[in-house]
Amino acid sequence: MSSKQDYSLQNLALVVDSDASVRMSLDYLFGVVCRRNVQTMPDCVEAVRVLACGPVPEIVVVGCFGTNNGHLEMIRAAAAMTPKPLVIAVDHEGTPENGVSAFLAGADEVVRLPFSLMEFALRLRGRMEAVGKVSEFDFGTDDDWDAEAHVAHRAGLTSAEAQVLRVLIRRDGKIVSREELSRAIDNRPWDYGDRKFDVHVGNIRKKLKMTFDARISVRTIRSAGYRLTMNETESRASKNNQE
Repeated sequence: MSSKQDYSLQNLALVVDSDASVRMSLDYLFGVVCRRNVQTMPDCVEAVRVLACGPVPEIVVVGCFGTNNGHLEMIRAAAAMTPKPLVIAVDHEGTPENGVSAFLAGADEVVRLPFSLMEFALRLRGRMEAVGKVSEFDFGTDDDWDAEAHVAHRAGLTSAEAQVLRVLIRRDGKIVSREELSRAIDNRPWDYGDRKFDVHVGNIRKKLKMTFDARISVRTIRSAGYRLTMNETESRASKNNQE
């Protein structure tokens, strides 16, 4: 899934972590679920240079390890910005020392691995509530974002495609109209003749077929919309064959 690269955009979440799986998961959470502009980077030293010349992010997430790989300097640099972004440290080793060091450097919150995206989002919302922004993080608590992120990442979906996929997954096999997609993603009625979702669904269909074969498929229902189905029988058979 592709991260957005435009630092001129507002509501930016900057994720700096050398672990690709953490970057991928949080890219999905911020870019698709929370609909934030998101940039992910693996290197703290480079990220500090980015902070020095770019707009102030709304949220900064920094991966922390036992040996200082620049993460404490990254936290200090983010905490010193005006206005101060929300700084969240991701503790990869789960030691009390890591948490203490992150808080002393200026982190607002420390989240230890492993964590679910729901746990991370609830911690994030709790911190945003303290500064009066909780309404901007309105999400349901019954969605399996980790599974959604896994599918989107495996299939190589763009952020726009992942947003469409998320709506289709949440409808659990029911037909989703273009009107529903437009209201869910763009917060406006669908413009008759706009083929944007046809293009996204076409790309999603090809990528899912290449990655999951018949286990996950998307059909276009003429004059009605789109339907995503998961063939559990095919999935189990494929798993048994692999074993």
